[in-house]
This record gives sequence, C-alpha cells and structure tokens, in this order.
Amino acid sequence: MDAELAPGLVLGVDVGGTFTDVVAVEAATGRLRLALKLLSTPGDPAEAVLAGVDRVRAALGGDVEALMHGTTVGTNALIEKRGARTALVATAGFRDVIELRRQARPLLFDLAQRVSQPLVPRDLRIEVAERLAADGSVVTPLQDGAIAAAAATLAAAKVEAVAICLLHSYADDRHERAMEAALRDALPGAFVTCSSDVCREYREFERFSTATVNAYIGPPVRRYLQRLEGALSSRGIARFGIVKSNGGITGAANAARHPVHLIESGPAAGLIAAASLARGEGELNLIAFDMGGTTAKAGVVLDGKPRLTPEFVADRFVDGVDRGGYPLRSPALDVIEIGAGGGSIAAIDSGGVLKVGPRSAGADPGPACYGRGGTLPTVTDAHLVAGTLDPGSYGPDALRLDEELARRAIADHVARPLGWDVERAAEAILAIATASMVEMVRLATVRRGLDPRDFALLAYGGAGPMHAAAIAREVGCRTMLLPPSPGLFSALGALLGGARHDIVRTMLQPADALDPATLAATLDAMGRELAARLESDRELSPGGAATHAVALDMRFKGQLFEIAVPIDRGALPSGAEAARAFRKAYAAEYGYDLTEASVEIVSLRSSASLNPWQAALPERQRSVPLSPMRRSVLDGGRRIDMPVVARESLADGAPLAGPALIVEASTTLRVLAGQRAVMRKSGVLAVSEESRDA
Repeated sequence: MDAELAPGLVLGVDVGGTFTDVVAVEAATGRLRLALKLLSTPGDPAEAVLAGVDRVRAALGGDVEALMHGTTVGTNALIEKRGARTALVATAGFRDVIELRRQARPLLFDLAQRVSQPLVPRDLRIEVAERLAADGSVVTPLQDGAIAAAAATLAAAKVEAVAICLLHSYADDRHERAMEAALRDALPGAFVTCSSDVCREYREFERFSTATVNAYIGPPVRRYLQRLEGALSSRGIARFGIVKSNGGITGAANAARHPVHLIESGPAAGLIAAASLARGEGELNLIAFDMGGTTAKAGVVLDGKPRLTPEFVADRFVDGVDRGGYPLRSPALDVIEIGAGGGSIAAIDSGGVLKVGPRSAGADPGPACYGRGGTLPTVTDAHLVAGTLDPGSYGPDALRLDEELARRAIADHVARPLGWDVERAAEAILAIATASMVEMVRLATVRRGLDPRDFALLAYGGAGPMHAAAIAREVGCRTMLLPPSPGLFSALGALLGGARHDIVRTMLQPADALDPATLAATLDAMGRELAARLESDRELSPGGAATHAVALDMRFKGQLFEIAVPIDRGALPSGAEAARAFRKAYAAEYGYDLTEASVEIVSLRSSASLNPWQAALPERQRSVPLSPMRRSVLDGGRRIDMPVVARESLADGAPLAGPALIVEASTTLRVLAGQRAVMRKSGVLAVSEESRDA
C-alpha cells in the first residue's frame, strides 16, 4: 500500500491471545490504508496496541481521529481468576444464591462433578435486613444502621470491589442506591456496582451472577482502559471506543463502569464484519468461523444479521469440561467459543489419549516453531510439519518458522510416547483440532435447530483458512468463503458496529393485560435513558440520527424461557396483537403452536444505535504472473506434491481445482481434492465441491 500522508485515520484493533491486529482506514472513505499484525503482549495488552498505533503514525502520518478496540482483558481476568478481591451485599437469606445456582447441572448424571466456584467467598457475602416485594413496594425498610454495619465490615475486609444484589431491585432500586452511596463513602477507590445497573431483570441467580462478574473484573478492566486512554490521549487520539458483546461501541468511561458488557468483545467484532460481508456478497445466511492463535469461534448470520442472545455463559469450559460457568444476563452476539487455535497445545492425557487444547502457548513463548523458547507441540507446529505452512517468513515482522523445532516438539511429546512417526502425529493433531471445530460449528447450528447445508461458511482469523474447507465438507456447507486479509477481519469489524446501548425492563403480566398507553410511557422513559447513554458516546460516531429497535420478551404461561418478538415503536400493539405475533414467532422457531396455552409478557427491550465508521474490505489486488510453486504436503498418511498458488495471482472467475494451497501474507487456504476455488470480483474466494456451483 502507498505511504502518502493520510489526513484523517480511524484505527480498528483486535487483541487476541497470540496476535494483535491493527487496521488503519481513511475516516472519510473507509479505504484501508495499512494493516499490521503484531505479537500480543499478555503481561500488558496495551503495549502491543500502542506499538501498532505508533507504527501506523510513523508509516502514514496524518491525524488519527479515533481508535475502536475489541478487547479480551475482562474475559482473561475471569478465566484466569485474576479479578479483584470482591464482596457481595445481599438481602438477608440470599447471600448463597451465587453458590446454590440453578437446579440444572452441566452433567446431569455425574454425582461427583465440579462446578464453577463462586467469585465471592462466603465470608465476604454480607447480608442486610431489607426486602422489597416483586412490585417494588417496601416490605422491610433498609435501616441506616444496617447500611453502616455493612460498610464498616467491608472496609475492615479491605475489598477492592463490591456487588450490591438486593431482592427485586429490578422493580425498584432505592435500597441498592442507598447502599451504593454509603459504600462509595466508606470504600474510596473501590469498584461498586448495583445489580440494577447491569441487569434490571427478574431471576435472582442470573442478576446476581451478572453483577458479581461485573464487580470481579471491574478493577483490572478499569486500570487497563484508563492506562490505554491516557496513552492515546498523549498521542492526540481523543476518541477511544470499546467493542461490546452486542457488537456495538461504547466509550472508555462507560466500558469501565460496565465491563461485564465486554466479555464477548473480540468475537463480536468478527461477527459484525461477517454480517457486513454477508450483505455485500448476497450470502445472507453465513456461519462465521474464526480461528486465531488461542481460540476458535463460531456464530451465525441469518438474513444478513448476527443472532443476538439475551444471556450467555462465561468461562463455561475448563480443560474441555463443562463446569457450568457464570451466566450473564447481558445482550450479546451469539458465539460459541472453544480452546482450539494455532497455539493450542497437543498433549497425551493420563489415559494415554492424545488431546489438543484448550491450553495454549499464546504469544509468549508461542508455538515451538517460533523459536521463542516454546518446547510444547501446537497446531501451528503440526501444520509446519504437514507442509501446510511455509517454513519461511510468516505473520508479524516476518517471523521465521523453524520446522526442526516443530518436529522435535512433536517427536518428544506425542510421536515417541505413542510409538508413531512425526508425520502421523502431526496429522493426528490436525485431525483432532478439526474434529473439535466441526463439533463447535454443529453446536452453533444443529443444536439451535439450523441446518448447516443452508449456509455458507465464512472463514477468517490467521489459522481458520487452513481448516475451513475440511469443516465445510464435514458439516455440509454449500460454499466456503474467504475474505481478503482474513487474519485482520475482526479488526475491521471493530469499525463496523457503531455506538449501541440496550435496556431491558421486567413487566411480568398476561399478554391480554397489555395497555398500549402504559407501554408507550415505559418506552418513553427507556428512550430518555438510552438518549443519555448515547449522548456520552456520540463522539464515537461519524454522525447521523439514532436508530431504535423495540421487542417484547414473551412465553406461554408455565414456560421458563421466552422469545423476543420485535414490535413497531410507531404502532404499538394491543395485547391480542402481541399474542398473535408471539404465536407466529413460536411456530416459526419450534414448528407448532400451543393453542390452548395463554401468552405472558416477561420483559420489554429497547436498543438505540448510531452510525458506525465505515471500513471497506482490502482492495482486490490485480492478477500478477508468478512462477508456479509446489510443496510436499501430508494428505491421508502420505505426502503428495501439491501446487502452491499466491492469492494475488488468481484471475477473477478462473477455477483452481484441489488439492492445492492458496497462500497470502499471514495465512494459507487449503483446498481439498474434489473442491474448487474461484476468485470473485469482490476479492472474496469461494470454495465449493466440484459437483456444486461456487
């Protein structure tokens, strides 16, 4: 790319466990000017971000107007249990809600299973005598003496964060607010959060869990954001946005208050980019498959829009075992994530079985082939031995891959203990990793009632293209798509979300009791709150009026879960109209209607968003003649001489039959025998079975 001065730039940044990706686009046009891939700095993720910013400024000059950032700081603090010393203030008799959880267990018939431990030890769960009824009326007043006693106890315990979770605060938060004011005075500098701030919905366990996670990760996220914001400000970058789990953007101050909304920040950016590509390519139903250095993710785009879920579970799997995790009642793009990436470590377990992941070599020391001190075999090492990767330069700063180090790691830790040769061990590692990701894709589709054969598979991330064709074939996807610069796709997605906020209000009632006037008044109040939140983030948007969306969560009476049914803000429904809309949505989801059951309204949802920055896919490189290359690649236990084609040499519309490798700056696409790849005019590669049209 040219290095002429850029008058106004916007940066998109995605920080992963292994690599940090930075893209610079022109603020006015969205044209990509520069893309960087750097090794992440796990000790302080901000170091890699700032290094990327400095390199962009040195290469392009000009003003950087804004930086939009997908982050895993909160997620890592939760998974690695590096959060704050946290306390919980609860209504008398309810301090153990976060430990009792729900009756459902991850493994129903395992009587000795271990579940995720509460983030707050029992001695730091403080009870106060108070109680509100479900309608918000006071049953037991909160006395000043109880407030003072709780504050004194927590001050003596020297806690860093407090979650205030009082019964029925979703209906009226007066008691939580009184406790919050006292604790802010008694614990200066502590992170104090009310459950009514992060989850104003009924269901005690989910609300308590959401607030507790918010408090637990609050201090480390706040420190990270404050440090990064200050460093960016010193570089003249005043606009700093963070990607939320719902795919929208918010400012650093709001993100620091509500870090629980950032848990799925990184995966959300990729899914937003996938939806944008789906609309541009006319492939409105996509499975988004992202495989980076540490994890693999799968999400679904339906009719050009990513699926949004009102609740998800964080830190659910530990060493591949379902521990239950921490339910978070926070709108998030629906993404399945597993510990399978290029840096996932292959090891033999106590039963003599080869496993791949979820442990990762990360960026430091990284896979053995990086030559940075790592000695354990990873998926990247297996690809190098298999011939999928070139032992030459790769990834950030022309990192050199050492095949001999990869062979030694696989031989020492896999091949020799199992009595195999290194090639067999490498193929086994890759087969296991692929099988894990096939199951992940099925969890994102089949387990949700979707048929993968109705979808195209979009692969991105540095490692995704090496496995995507095999995954698409296994699950039956009609087409596999590869965007330009797939390793930087999530960083581009960070620029495509726009500022967004969601508000939910519980309103348990029969559908036939719905009063449009009351509904309108509630929406007006929610609209004022949304407007205030958007106003604080308006500088993160290039301009334009806010877009609003409204939905009612409804269910049949007696059911535990509900369906969100969109409604028209300009023509609010009557109770009968809302019930009919729900029955139609229910039948579409489950295939039948419970004609004798009555309909209940559970919650009202409202969201508001602003225009996003624009970021275009990298421009299509002109076809250039290159000398033909071939490489010896493992294929089903034997080596074959496989053609290696540079992506920029592919002419539009000309098919390339597999088996073949298509290489570009930081990834390789493996096309299997019986498949063909075709370059579209948009620069997107499409791979399909030869019996089908691409």
